[in-house]
Amino acid sequence: MQEKVKVLLIEDDHELCESFGECFAETEGIELLATTDSAEQALEYVRLLQPDAVILDLELHLGEGNGIVFLSRLRKLRGIKQPYVLVNTNNSSQVTHEIVRKLGADFVMYKHTQGHSPAVIAEFLMIAVGRLRQSGRPDLTDESVVCENLSERNDLRKRILDELDKVSISPKRKGYNYLADAIEIYCGGSVANVSALIGEKYDKKAKSVERAMQTAIDEAWDNTDLEEQGKYYKARYSSRRMSPTVKEFIGYYASKLNKEN
Repeated sequence: MQEKVKVLLIEDDHELCESFGECFAETEGIELLATTDSAEQALEYVRLLQPDAVILDLELHLGEGNGIVFLSRLRKLRGIKQPYVLVNTNNSSQVTHEIVRKLGADFVMYKHTQGHSPAVIAEFLMIAVGRLRQSGRPDLTDESVVCENLSERNDLRKRILDELDKVSISPKRKGYNYLADAIEIYCGGSVANVSALIGEKYDKKAKSVERAMQTAIDEAWDNTDLEEQGKYYKARYSSRRMSPTVKEFIGYYASKLNKEN
């Protein structure tokens, strides 16, 4: 059986988002990983969820940012396999289309073309991504660079896990991997709702992710001598608490690891 094409949708038309969701749910061979109307959040989704393809609306009037900024920053992301980018837009400017192609967009579709629909896009992406899986994309990916970037990402992950082990965060707790993911994301810049982002990856609610991370931290502080903890976790935390909050913990280690680079 052919592997599903995993898709991230960047779109601010909520009715269109629902149409894509319904269509992809009924179509074998394709899966909608996440939907967002924020260019910033979309970059975090790409880094965390590693989609095969992105459907990109250029003008996110009801959301945040725009497709051109997303494309320019997407190609600078390190340690990921670049997704196939299908621009799906109302903008008919050939100048704009040329710009997005130069920024790395693979194909441009105009929303008002006759016959345009989520089903047509689903079929198109399954064919395009399927061909790329067979032939690769040397125009976008230099193998030595990818290997180097993946090595850097693996090294960061090892360093994060080492820090968690030092302060006795138990790997048996769900919060262990959630915390590792959150620190890794924050090493690339703070995120408005990291728990929701991680929840997308593990199919969990944001509150459940947040609670699991805090439980893992609290348990480590409850079961370890505070003087011993202070050798490794050197940041202050509220005197009203006996352990750091999730935000304090993630922020401390992201800052620490970035300074060590």
